[in-house]
Amino acid sequence: MVLAPQVALAFDFKEGGLCYNINHDGKTVTLTYEHLILQALDAPPPTEKGYVGNIVIPEKVKHNGKTYKVTAIDRETFMGNRELESVIIPKSVKTIGNGAFAQCYSLKNVVLPPALTEIGNYMFAESNLTEITIPEKVKSIGQSAFSNCPLKSIVIPNSVKTIGKSAFSACRWLEEVTLGNSVHTIGEAAFSICPKLKDINLPASLQEIGAQAFYEGGMESVTIPAATKSIGDGTFKYCNNLTTLQVENGNKTYDSRNNCNAVIETATGTLVAGCNNTVIPNSVTKIGDEAFYGFKNIYSIDIPSSVTEIGDQAFFYCTNLRGIELPNSVTTIGERAFCGCDSLETVTIPNSVKHIGYGTFLHDKKMKTVTIGSGVTSISEWALKGLNNLQSIICDIEDVTSVKLGKNVFDEIDKSKCTLYVPQGTISTYMSSPQWKDFTRIIER
Repeated sequence: MVLAPQVALAFDFKEGGLCYNINHDGKTVTLTYEHLILQALDAPPPTEKGYVGNIVIPEKVKHNGKTYKVTAIDRETFMGNRELESVIIPKSVKTIGNGAFAQCYSLKNVVLPPALTEIGNYMFAESNLTEITIPEKVKSIGQSAFSNCPLKSIVIPNSVKTIGKSAFSACRWLEEVTLGNSVHTIGEAAFSICPKLKDINLPASLQEIGAQAFYEGGMESVTIPAATKSIGDGTFKYCNNLTTLQVENGNKTYDSRNNCNAVIETATGTLVAGCNNTVIPNSVTKIGDEAFYGFKNIYSIDIPSSVTEIGDQAFFYCTNLRGIELPNSVTTIGERAFCGCDSLETVTIPNSVKHIGYGTFLHDKKMKTVTIGSGVTSISEWALKGLNNLQSIICDIEDVTSVKLGKNVFDEIDKSKCTLYVPQGTISTYMSSPQWKDFTRIIER
């Protein structure tokens, strides 16, 4: 977590061990920090007991014979305070600044004021909260607001419209989430790395789901509402328990045709998100970027002849994928599309493929045989790097000099043991061409 250092060095007055700045109206004050904090872990100890233990912030404070109402808490006021255990905030407070309670590792309980309309960025990040009640007037939850908190459950009230980027990221103990009926945006990685979150009901109001929103989540079943218009890449990456994925009828942007257990962009035929039980329909034209990223419980999958493109990282780290047959309709294989597929032993790149992307089969440790079709015109850097057990490459390219190669395409392949099979009459060309000539065993077939 990165928080900007505070710039103010002073406060207007101090009462009851707490520091205040007088607001412009001359009638209200903002509770502020006692010391300049350059880094959260360097927060100096308080000079009085006001900033430690169990704090009750007063609704009003007197100074020099005048009474002020406390209406705000400054940004980063308690940030990095290791001795703060609980805070009760008065009803008079309407705003709380970003990072106000971030990295308060002993903070277990906070009572928020009912007038609060926003949970700011990093407000409770890396605190020790196990539960909290979000007030009914809050409209937005900011970036990383509760990231790395040991929350077990959370109720998002009906007033909330936006859940920010990484808002509940790495809440590893979070088991239950209730989303209010006004949420229209779930930000990027908002509920990522919540492995105990087995179930989540997305509200009918939901319009946008950010990239990696549920990355490494524990969900078993998810239904995309009819109102959803945008789903980011890798929304369900590494969701290894996900077996049911459906789009509600009436959605104008996405569908789950033929009960395929996948999310398909209707206009383009792109499969944007899959799961363990996906059956790719014969109308899909593209496997989208990160569509099956990190699904370790996929052992095989059939790609229909309608598919022309496999997106970047489409099957990245599907470590138990043992068989894949690419149809002779595919023209492009994206970057790292099959990277880390440790169980793949053979792959045939059909003649229809023109481009093999960066790191397409990078570090596929069990790969024994790769067949490269005759239509390939470009192979990007590291496309076949790290195939330590590769025994043979069968290449059907007639004019290898016309193929554009990236750097280190065959890096970390034992070229003294891996045999390169080439078309009849082409061995001399292969033996004189950069990178291809590094194979010591080149045989015409």
